Amino acid sequence: MHTLRPATLDDIDFLLNVAIEATRTQGRLSPEADEPGWREGYADWTREQIAEDPTGTSVIELNGRPIGRLRVTRHPASIELCGIQLDPAVQNQGIGTAIIRALQEEAAARGVPLDLGVERDNPNARRLYDRLGFRKFAEDDREDKLRWRNDIWTAEVAAHYDTPGDGMFSADTLGPTTARLAELAGSGRALEFAIGTGRVAVPLAARGIPVSGIELSPPMVEVLRTKADEATIPVTIGDMAAVRVPGEFSLVYLVFNTISNLLTQEDQVACFRNAARHLSPGGRFVIELWVPELRRLPPGTPATVGIADPDYILLDTYDVLHQHVTSYHFRFTADSTEAHLERSPHRYIWPAELDLMAQLAGFTLESRHADWTGTEFTAASPSHVSVYRQI
Repeated sequence: MHTLRPATLDDIDFLLNVAIEATRTQGRLSPEADEPGWREGYADWTREQIAEDPTGTSVIELNGRPIGRLRVTRHPASIELCGIQLDPAVQNQGIGTAIIRALQEEAAARGVPLDLGVERDNPNARRLYDRLGFRKFAEDDREDKLRWRNDIWTAEVAAHYDTPGDGMFSADTLGPTTARLAELAGSGRALEFAIGTGRVAVPLAARGIPVSGIELSPPMVEVLRTKADEATIPVTIGDMAAVRVPGEFSLVYLVFNTISNLLTQEDQVACFRNAARHLSPGGRFVIELWVPELRRLPPGTPATVGIADPDYILLDTYDVLHQHVTSYHFRFTADSTEAHLERSPHRYIWPAELDLMAQLAGFTLESRHADWTGTEFTAASPSHVSVYRQI
């Protein structure tokens, strides 16, 4: 059984040796590499890291013997796995997998994603991360950025997500929504970010608009496939802030507050930029989003009750420092005092901040209404439909 302990300055030599030996064993250490220079720089960097964040760097031990190095940075909105190296003698024994799964459990408990970077010349690590559910969300000139999220959109949730004819699936809701989107798409193609089970995409396609989608949850797409095949509504699995779909679109849209599922401002800006990459000149990006209910929070009260029905209660807890909301959904079954709890994390966005994100991605605000029917947006409006046009 492995254990972790905080690294100290006395561990510097071991941390250097295990990092370089793990890299060499992977065949990723060039024969021309300046090993003495690399060691000197790595030692200085490690000393700085230990001084700045004493708990961020850990020594991995097995039966009291040091066998590896772990570097983790904990941010308010994410956990970042910065590096893990194991002595080649203990590799392929499940230790690295166990460490990553523990970090996934920590991230799930906090309601934040787990991020890491993997060099493109390290296919073994990439296969491990793929198997553990990480998906690419960004890249730089050297490595791919991967992200794992606790999948709240599980097969169980997907199976019970649709409520045909009721709530957000009612004709009174979907009629105005799809009519407005069809008007904005015109004669072009539409792309839905976070297409889910096709609540909006299926009736929009029925209006004659070619619709494609991006979706992070395969179980949600499986439900969509019971309504429309791949040829009718093609879907790409991945992160809506990063995944590229072939072709150009006249309309990209994001409904029902889904941009708030991206938990950092950086990711939300990336979502705008990804929308811009998909649009033809002059194309539109439409977002439906709720207005944060901070005016309902008395001093010292961290939560609001959004819905209080006999069989369902919605409770939102606010972290105003980081603009985070956690929604707690309590669903009661008939003739029972027990409730089923689901939890979803969000980052709330003020309309003005949303407009600035749009500007950074090359959009300008074309219109903002309180709903899909064109009701005037006021200071009392609980939500808005904002239409951005590419400049």
